[in-house]
Amino acid sequence: MADDYPEIAARFARETAQHQMTVLHGDGLYRHLKFADPSGGFYRFDLITWPHNAFLRGDGFSFGFSIYPTEDIFDMFRGSISGGINPGYWQEKVTAGKVRDWSEELFRTWALAEATEAEARYPGAVEAVIKQILHSDEHSTEYQGTAEYAVAAFNHSGFRLRIPNDWEKSFEDYSWEYLFACHAVLFGIAKYDAAKQVTA
Repeated sequence: MADDYPEIAARFARETAQHQMTVLHGDGLYRHLKFADPSGGFYRFDLITWPHNAFLRGDGFSFGFSIYPTEDIFDMFRGSISGGINPGYWQEKVTAGKVRDWSEELFRTWALAEATEAEARYPGAVEAVIKQILHSDEHSTEYQGTAEYAVAAFNHSGFRLRIPNDWEKSFEDYSWEYLFACHAVLFGIAKYDAAKQVTA
């Protein structure tokens, strides 16, 4: 649901507030729509469609979507406009693009929960995890590799953390690029539909 990632929705709205649509090609389901701030700036994107497919190319992200038997892929996205983006369902239709990425927030939540659970047996575990991992000057949890290194180096009076296997726990969440692209698709379709109503 759109409410699950309000910071991305707010960022998208802020970055695209002045975007206007330019139809570079419009022949039925074959469309090339450009969205950009006429005064310049970042986060320009193109929405290109052909039967059963859409390709979104933007500043910092590119995604391909495909769905059968729906000929006009806009219909799939239009079905979600009232409820906002639908990243869970739409990810099943992605043919190109990085949908999921390392989530520092999920990792930090896990590390703190593990320390909290161990606190009774290993007094000071929470403080040690905060100091040695979460607020460390030596290790960053922003990236998977450095976060895993911080866990491997961690030791508090015999208490150690172990990164769980992927099937036990995942530290991945939707990438900001994917969520941004989901908002871009809905934004683009809304602009396109509004322009068609004006000319009808």
